[in-house]
Amino acid sequence: MPRVKVQSVETVEGCTHEVALPADEDYLPLKPLVVKSVKEYASILDAFQREAIQCVDNNQSVLISAHASAGKTVGAEYAIALALREKQRVIFTSPIKALSKKYSEMYEEFQDVGLMTGGVTINPTASCLAVTTEILRCLLYRGSEVMREVAWVIFDEIHYIRDSECGVIWEETIILLSDDVHYVFFFGYYSKCLTVC
Repeated sequence: MPRVKVQSVETVEGCTHEVALPADEDYLPLKPLVVKSVKEYASILDAFQREAIQCVDNNQSVLISAHASAGKTVGAEYAIALALREKQRVIFTSPIKALSKKYSEMYEEFQDVGLMTGGVTINPTASCLAVTTEILRCLLYRGSEVMREVAWVIFDEIHYIRDSECGVIWEETIILLSDDVHYVFFFGYYSKCLTVC
């Protein structure tokens, strides 16, 4: 018997919403938000963004797949805002080439943000840390106190998991994370997304 099953869910929004869950569990529909949203947006969100936010509100991990500049980061911003409201920690991982830009954007919005790379460390006690996946793996190997407080981990460019050189770092990191941690994954190409899943 397979350990995981994938179920396609019809959404009011018309999104492709596929749910992966243990083979012995039934899918429970997402509950609508009953309290005030943790983050407001100036513009009207696309259907996939609203669906991602609802997954985060239901403490479900989510993989967001859309083309570049489509607004995938809305799911990450919402998870960060939710973690900060709940006094939890959140980690944003990204390849080094994009990390300082992401750090600046997150700092501008949330302030309680730190940065950790191989050569730079800024505010490592922040509630939201922007790190490379390699740094996150090191934190896990060391049994860092930081990891005991993490509720969400956001993986930008999760397609790197398929890379023959660095994919193992992404795999090990996901395997080492606690079962209590929820994820937001970003993937740029839907057609290849299913093979990664």
